[in-house]
Amino acid sequence: MTRKTSPVFMGLFIAMAVMASALILTLPALFGSYEPHQFWLTVGLGGATAILAVALILLRPPRNTPTS
Repeated sequence: MTRKTSPVFMGLFIAMAVMASALILTLPALFGSYEPHQFWLTVGLGGATAILAVALILLRPPRNTPTS
């Protein structure tokens, strides 16, 4: 049995991982000194991560059902 993962799914997965990593890196700056663009950067990265996560859920490969 060979499984082939869709290149679109893998691309979305990698994009979501990059967005989530950037989001995690921007969170500590929210609690430091005030920077006006920091809030919107965090909101934008959070929104993009959420949209990509929903797209991954909708495009995930079907589960294999064992037949007996």
